[in-house]
Amino acid sequence: MLLSIGMISYAGIQEDEALFSIPFYTLLPREYRIHTLHHNIPLMVMSYVGALKTWIYRPLIHWFGPSIWTVRLPVVLAGGITVFLFYNLIRNSGLPRPAFAALIGALLLATDPVFLLTNTFDWGPVALEHILLLSACCLLLHFGTDRSKTGHLALGCLCLGLALWNKALFLWALSGLAIAVIATCWREFKACLTPRFLAIAAGCFVLGALPFLVFNVRARDATVSENAHLDFENLPSKWLQLERAADGSSLFGFMVSEDADGPQKASPTWRGRVAGWIWKHLGEHRETGFFTVLGVILALGPLWWRSRAARFSLVFMVVAWSMMALTRGAGGAAHHDILLWPFPILFAVSALARIPWRWLAVPAGVAMIAMNLLVVNQYVLQFEHDGAAGNFTDALFALDRALPENRPIYVIDWGINVTAQLNHQGRLHLRFADDAASSGTPDPGAQTRLRAMLSDGDALWVDHVPSREVFRGAGANLEKFAMGAGYRREVIEIVRDSNSRPVFEIFRYRPL
Repeated sequence: MLLSIGMISYAGIQEDEALFSIPFYTLLPREYRIHTLHHNIPLMVMSYVGALKTWIYRPLIHWFGPSIWTVRLPVVLAGGITVFLFYNLIRNSGLPRPAFAALIGALLLATDPVFLLTNTFDWGPVALEHILLLSACCLLLHFGTDRSKTGHLALGCLCLGLALWNKALFLWALSGLAIAVIATCWREFKACLTPRFLAIAAGCFVLGALPFLVFNVRARDATVSENAHLDFENLPSKWLQLERAADGSSLFGFMVSEDADGPQKASPTWRGRVAGWIWKHLGEHRETGFFTVLGVILALGPLWWRSRAARFSLVFMVVAWSMMALTRGAGGAAHHDILLWPFPILFAVSALARIPWRWLAVPAGVAMIAMNLLVVNQYVLQFEHDGAAGNFTDALFALDRALPENRPIYVIDWGINVTAQLNHQGRLHLRFADDAASSGTPDPGAQTRLRAMLSDGDALWVDHVPSREVFRGAGANLEKFAMGAGYRREVIEIVRDSNSRPVFEIFRYRPL
């Protein structure tokens, strides 16, 4: 939590990080909500993202207002609880030297660079997935060792259902859990297959996933029909992405900028100075080497094969990653790969705990933790000197201050709309105009909408500068259409980040 809190202020609130707030300020389609007692209660935010985070954050935003601290502190707390749950899971996993294994495992997870960053800047979102997954594992493990604890069974299955509602991609982890249990714990699992236990498990799972199920009944299986498509062509690149996530390097250039992206900040904070001192004396570290460690452990089968925790972790990882890798549009980003965590760490710790020589096991565990911290230090150093990258840019703070709440604003690129509306609590008169502006040859309906927007002399337009556009060419296409329709563009302000790089343009159109 301390490592996370130190990085909260480095980046602006990314568009997907603010996704939970859409129901606060926008009337969702009918199938995404239920209307009762004069209130619209959200069920889902997207066809595969539920409104659980929306329900949690609604009172927080109401009480404390929107800010990077309101948005990020709760998920930082969730990450800390996840580490605590993982510690307890390892303690009860039947490993040799359980206290040593649990301590090393908890510290490896707490310092894992990608886990740390994805649970601080929760754009996945992944923080609730992790805490619900680990809660379910701990509860069901307790039930498996003492079948009189039916409350643990009920709460564990409720957590699994809530995780599925929170994000349908939890099906990957759920499949991994199911097959791993059957493959490694069949005798205990078979003993639980009684009508009473099955009724409790199914009832509580359905209760947790009920909003997700209601949505899919009303939207005719929209989650599966819109998202479940196979992809066999990108497996090599997805494997490479998995390697980079395991080694902690996958967010360089994506979340933090690189030296080549522009000027550096001249005056780092005390954190930056400490990070610079460590970098100067210990060198640059962009990879933890954890992927190589996993490969070495995998090759040393006799060391870990008798460990049921290691076999469980391996089956989980193979099944869950295979499902994400074979899904079109999935498995190619860090916020998908991190959904395998913490089981890669459990696999490594299971092997580490079975090393008979303490003089080797302890330094090996400490060395892995140290490598994690050195890569975290590199992220801090680059945040301090090079700033946040892409749609995490801290120019979002300056943009929020520049946008007026009393004028129409047309946004023509992704990465601006939701976060701006959250920061202004829905008071901006925003309209996302990309659907009309992105095409070089807009259809007649789009042309009519564009002319109406252009004729609004009081309106402002917001876009990324051309080199930073997500939808490449949207601004140029709009400019071409506006010129043909008899309007010229007047730039009002170029919004820059803390490294003085131009990021956003605010402009308006005037008749020629």
